[in-house]
Formats: sequence, structure tokens, C-alpha cells
Amino acid sequence: MSDAVRELRHELMRVGLLGHVQADGVVSDLIVRSWRRSIGGGVQGDSPCDRYQEVETDTLLCRAARPILERWQHRLADTGATLFLGDRAGSIVMRRTTDTGVRRRLDRAHAAEGFDYSEESVGTNGLGTSMAENRAVFIEGSQHFNESLSGIVCAAAPVVAPGGSVVGSISLGGLLESAHPLMLSLSCEIGQQIEERLRSTTRPEDLALAMSFMRYANSKRPTVVMDHESLLANTPGLPYVNVTSHLMLWELLNRHDWSAEATGQFQLDSGGTEVTARRVINGSRSYFVLHFDDCESAETSAGRKEQLDIEAVALPHLETVRCGVTLVEGPRGSGRSTVAREHVPGVRPEVFVGDSEVPWHRIDDLLNTETDVLLRRIDCVPDDAAEFLSELLTAQRDAVATGAPRGRLLITAARAEASATIRAVLDVVPSVAVLEPLSQTPERIPGLVSRIIDRVDLKSRHTVSPAALQSFVQWEWPGNITELVTVVTDLVSEVPGSVIQRRHLPQHLQQSPPRRQLRMIEAAEREAIIKALAAAGGNRSDAAVLLGIGRTTLYRRLKHFALDGDEGSL
Repeated sequence: MSDAVRELRHELMRVGLLGHVQADGVVSDLIVRSWRRSIGGGVQGDSPCDRYQEVETDTLLCRAARPILERWQHRLADTGATLFLGDRAGSIVMRRTTDTGVRRRLDRAHAAEGFDYSEESVGTNGLGTSMAENRAVFIEGSQHFNESLSGIVCAAAPVVAPGGSVVGSISLGGLLESAHPLMLSLSCEIGQQIEERLRSTTRPEDLALAMSFMRYANSKRPTVVMDHESLLANTPGLPYVNVTSHLMLWELLNRHDWSAEATGQFQLDSGGTEVTARRVINGSRSYFVLHFDDCESAETSAGRKEQLDIEAVALPHLETVRCGVTLVEGPRGSGRSTVAREHVPGVRPEVFVGDSEVPWHRIDDLLNTETDVLLRRIDCVPDDAAEFLSELLTAQRDAVATGAPRGRLLITAARAEASATIRAVLDVVPSVAVLEPLSQTPERIPGLVSRIIDRVDLKSRHTVSPAALQSFVQWEWPGNITELVTVVTDLVSEVPGSVIQRRHLPQHLQQSPPRRQLRMIEAAEREAIIKALAAAGGNRSDAAVLLGIGRTTLYRRLKHFALDGDEGSL
């Protein structure tokens, strides 16, 4: 590759993202566009990629690509070429080469499994740029944005799933001296073979869903077509959906009574988004078509309702200022203390617990010296402490009324568990929040899992597979958030890979039933299947024999009861 390409790239970096360079006859417009994206994303171009994490190789994409790559690796054995497979995030999930010298050169450039080769990470390169452009690309030498790749050539093509979404990319690469225009045709052929295997291994239900989706793909209205296991969105609908929203939408749709009408309307994001859903029955299966609308664009009546909602939320905070007390209610383990602390910015309270002996006079002294206090589980204090509690609340209210300096008092309580005497004292204090148990608010679980992982996984290594997250949502969580924190923390410390899958979960979570109410005969059947699987050591064929049913029937019932544990995802 001539120095003119490198000089042009340096010139573009010098004049900046919006600057003009004369690229005619030097590189194509595609390369210049990719360079501009690289500059705009702040990509470093002078050192090998250092973003690495363990990758999941048991996905549908990898299973479809593995035999294709092994066959082509054998055919290309004497050419010095290397095959790369990237996932939709741009990470290299497979690399196939037989040349030891080439492998060492690639390792020095970190062109190896686990490294992030998205455009956002390493700039212009085959794997990342082919997905960004959604087309086949041929990139050689100094056309790469990263200087460590200047001795490499790669021809790459995106891999497209049956539903039309890009799920990864395939690249045929090698040392610069081995560059050949036929590499691009070969990479396209290999990509088409992987796509054909994806089509042949895709469930018929997914193909039917994809065919239904094609009617909406070009719509300008945010639209999603989904069933229990798959979700397809047009371009305007993409910002509204992810793994978490898929799970919660499915729970929401299945709790709805569709017997009266086939269309329903739902509010998401605390009323910020309205969803119009239509249930479609096609033979023995059903799926949903969803349209999304932002409520901000609704009529003034909706705007007035939103304003009233804002005032309703702000009112408890105003009352808290007036009485000097922050009261959060909810069952034990529901995160009351966390919510209380978040409600009062900068608070670092002394903590006392109501189910042990409470030093009331010391708490009053601390508050008088402007020390903040958190009094947990106030529902556990005995009736003879009601007078002390009442005096404490009165002192807080008087201090606020007169402007006297005093610390802030935070209280958590399960009102239903308190005695009538203690409840009467608490009645004078408005609650800033009333928390529901997780069993009644499953929509909170995915967000809580994400927050817990962010807090306990300091290296940001772990994510949760959709199947595992589904099990989290289905479990009733009798221990509330305390139980959830314990389970997620243990999984982060115990799971060696980057993806927490359903098979990693405790047994009771793997076998958690769907949230819909099972009929008595279904509950008995589900319990019998669980016992048979346990007796057979997880062997499904043996379990089918124990149950006296065919293996195909067992597989169908496992899926019906959400016991299949399928981690497959593109």
C-alpha cells in the first residue's frame, strides 16, 4: 500500500471530522466515511486493540458457522489465509488459520478471539466496517484506521439472519503480500453459506414471524413483531426494544385478558411511552404486533394528566421538607433503606435497627448535633416505645418549623407488620415511597439485576443471557431485593465466563414456573417432569422413559413449562 493512503488518512485526522480532503484516486468514499466515523468516535490509531472479554461460542451464529469455517480452513490450508467470525457487537468469536507465522503476526495485532474489532473500538477494519456499512468490504494495508493493522488485508461481509437483521460478520484475511481480489468473492460465498445454515436451523416459528414482520419493516411508525422467544423491529422501533423490554413486554402482554378484544393499549416508562398491541393467532401459535408512540406528542389532555402525575410525585417530597422526616414503606428486603438514602442527597446517616433495643435519647442527641439518622424496621419496636417515637417526630417537625439546625431523620417500616399503636404514630408522617414486593412488580427485576451487576462486578465482565433473565422474572422472590442481591452477587463471583446462563442459576430458579397461573393438571404435570429429570440426572431421553411419553412430547412440554433452558441466541 502506497504512502499516499497513509498521508491522506493523516491529513483527514489533521483537518478534523468535518474537514475536506481530496480522496479521488487514492481510496474509495466508503473508506473515507469509515475514517470519519473512526475520528468522530475518538478511536486511537496508534496501538493494537486492548478491549478483550471472554466470548460466548455456543450461540446460533457460532453453531451455524463452525462447520463452514472448518471446511474452508481445510481448503485454504496452503494459502496463508485466516478466517474470522465476528458477533453483532464486533468481537472476534472464531479464528481459523493453519499458518503458525501468520498466527503470530495476527496475535501481535490482537486479531484474535475475544478482542473487540467493532469500528467503535479499532476503527476501519473488515469485521466492523462491513457491519457498519451493511455491505461487503475489501480493506488493505493503510486503509485500516489502526496502524497496527497496516500489514494486513481483509475481505469481509455481514452475516444476516432470516429476519433481515445483521448478526455478525465474516472476514477472510491475511498478510498484505497475499492480497487478492478474489478474497472478496470468497468471503461473500462463505457468508452466504453461514446464512443458509442459519435458515435451515431456525425454528419454523421464527421464519413465520419473519414473514409477518416483512409487512411492517418499511413502516415509518415504530413497530415490533414478537413472540415468546423472538423479536423483530423495524428501524424506528429499535430504540424501544432490547432484551429487558422483550421480557417485560411479554410478561405484560400475557397478563392481559385478550378474550374481550384482540387489541390493547399499555403505558410504559411511567407513562412516557404508549404501546398499542394486537394479538395475532396463526393456527396453533400466536404472536403480537406492537406500535409505539411517545406520549409527549399526545393531545393536551394527556399533557394535563402528565402534569398532575408530576405534582403527585413532588408532593411527598414537599411534605418531607415540612416535617423533617423521610419515611419509606414496604416489606422487608424490598430496598427501603436504599430508596430512603437516594431520596435525601448527600445523607450519611448513623443507623439504628428497630428489632434491637433503640437508644432514643442518643438518637435525639445526634439529631440535635445535625447528625443524620436512619431508623430501620420501625415496625418492630414495641408499643411502649410509641411515646419516644412520637416525641422524636414532634421534635423534627418543630425544628423544621422554627428553622433550628437539626439532622435529617430517615425511617423505614412495613406498616402492615406494625402494631396499631405504632401505626397511629406513623400516620402523622407522609411516606415518600411505598414499595411493593418483587412478586408483584416483576418489571423491576431486569433493571435491578443490571444495577446489582454494575455495583458488584468491578471489571464489568458479566452479562445475563435472555433465558437466565427470564428465570429471574418468573421467580417469586420471597426474600425480595435482599435475596436478589445475594443470588446475583454469588453468580458474579462463581461464573467463570462472561455470560450468566440459565444453567448457572440455582436449581430453584432454573425450575421457576411461568407467572401465569397453571391449572391443577398442568402444575402436577410440571412437577412430574421436574422429578423425572432429577431422577434421570438431566438426561431427557431417560426422563421420557420414566414418564412413559415420547422424547418429542417431552421436549414440547419442557418448552411449554419454560423448563427447556434453551440459551440459543443470535
